[in-house]
Amino acid sequence: MNKKARLFRDSLGLVWKSAPGWAAANILISLLQSFLPLALIFLIRLLIDRITETVSAGSGIPEIIGLIIAVVVIYFLDEVSTGAGNYIRRNQSIKLESYMFGLLHSKSVRLDLINFEHPAYYDCLSRATSEAPWRPNSILNNIISMFRGAVSLLLMAGVLFSLHWGLVVLLLAVNVPGIWLRLHFADILYNFQRSRTPDARKSAYFSWLLTGDRPSRELRLFGTGNYFISLFKTAFARQKEEELRIIRKRTLIGILSDTVKALALLLLLVYVTGRAASGNLTLGQMAMFILAFRQGMSYIRDLFGSLAGLYEDSLFIGDTFEFLNLKESIKAAEPQMPASILRTGLEVRDLSFTYPGNTSHTLKNVSFTVGRGEIVALAGPNGAGKSTLVRLITRLYDPDSGVIRYDGTDIRNIDPDAYRKMFSVVFQDFMLYNMSAGENIRIGDLEAADAETRIRKAAAVSHVHDMINNLPAGYDTVIGNLFDDSRELSWGEWQKLALARALFRNAPVLILDEPVSALDSDTEYEIFSRFREVVRGRTTILISHRLTNISFADRIIVISNGEISETGTHDELMKARGIYHRMYTRQASRFGECSNP
Repeated sequence: MNKKARLFRDSLGLVWKSAPGWAAANILISLLQSFLPLALIFLIRLLIDRITETVSAGSGIPEIIGLIIAVVVIYFLDEVSTGAGNYIRRNQSIKLESYMFGLLHSKSVRLDLINFEHPAYYDCLSRATSEAPWRPNSILNNIISMFRGAVSLLLMAGVLFSLHWGLVVLLLAVNVPGIWLRLHFADILYNFQRSRTPDARKSAYFSWLLTGDRPSRELRLFGTGNYFISLFKTAFARQKEEELRIIRKRTLIGILSDTVKALALLLLLVYVTGRAASGNLTLGQMAMFILAFRQGMSYIRDLFGSLAGLYEDSLFIGDTFEFLNLKESIKAAEPQMPASILRTGLEVRDLSFTYPGNTSHTLKNVSFTVGRGEIVALAGPNGAGKSTLVRLITRLYDPDSGVIRYDGTDIRNIDPDAYRKMFSVVFQDFMLYNMSAGENIRIGDLEAADAETRIRKAAAVSHVHDMINNLPAGYDTVIGNLFDDSRELSWGEWQKLALARALFRNAPVLILDEPVSALDSDTEYEIFSRFREVVRGRTTILISHRLTNISFADRIIVISNGEISETGTHDELMKARGIYHRMYTRQASRFGECSNP
């Protein structure tokens, strides 16, 4: 209970922070709605009794006009307050939704990248994003509804008590089964949905395969549509069939509970009709007690339904706070040191790293240095650990052991955001932004001054300027295929943009992970034939499986099975006749055979 009370408090804190004005208005309008129904049933009682007296006495209609107007006014206020309440709650809900998405997005971009290597993280994220935008508001509305229901119920119970105390007991007793039902099945449904999160993510994944852009080509070429449809149906059915069984059982029990309520109403009708027939109740009083009992049924349902809703909310909101409370381990350790332009170089010492769930090292005891202004190439087979090493150097991951020093300072003593500003990277799996061509490049450094000139300069170096100029709106043309008036690019053109983005970023260290894998041979030749001019003034780490593209590097580091197997210049490694020699000669032989069939 202490945990749930803390969750309620934290949730209400989020609601208030997101829109304090709308939250206050919500509370006030709810209080008003609590008293209007009581006023309405009293006026209806008076109206019916006055009509009865008027008919009996043969008086004229004008005597009851005032009551009719009063009933209409209260009814009008009740309707208006309902509409106003819906408007207020909708505004508050939108504000809260925006606020919660802000919290989720801010947390997501701050969390350590290693989280994305854990399936459990995706389960946690999925549950949080599905519940976070509306659960805190549901808690507030349930509390307000419970408060309003309690006030209204007390008023209606007072009316019924004036006739007979047993009617109040009857009113409370017949609603107990329904409340138990809601609480009991809240636990069952929550535990079921939590256990089915992987299935929900799996069905969402198969849906993306059937509807997404990237899978669309292979889907049609290989004719896998029906196969993925069947996989989606299986995952979706497994997720929903048990849920429907639980809901069906809850519905059947609910029908029994509603039957008990109907019998209670029957007892009331028999009782008040008998009292009215014997002359102990006026018709107006009879109508008032029937309406009070009916309203009391609604209010007790709202009261205990809101209580059950709060219990249900407490189960689900915990998933949101579980995500928001995930720890961020990649942060600056004490003593903190400033980040500055690289003066001496980078040092990697005894670095080891293992991905979560793996039993073997991806990198093991890796050590090397990169001097300022030096061009160092990383070579080796797929899976050797080259891209992982880039993520460690840029501190997207922290190693299991070992240290990386930037100008002699352990990078763990530098603020991660400030440290990463010293790097510009073209990742092997670079991003495709469905935005304007110019914005695609500018994203590399959103704080850059004189951006327009530098954007065009970076585009010219990466050989994408002419292509952009020929687009309908030049650098303002939206690229991709998600939005209207956009133009799709080839994969090679996207890669040129990614390279331009990295060159646009004015960082002292440039890391290029397979930066020209999709480029045509002419562009590739142009870039690498003047590579030193392109990267002039920057310390550069280059990864490429095309070994002819890295032969000019000041130093080549060969990584195999997560360890450094050899280091040297191209000439030195060729003389050593090791792994690099074997890889290079095989590539040269293959290309030679292709050019001289």
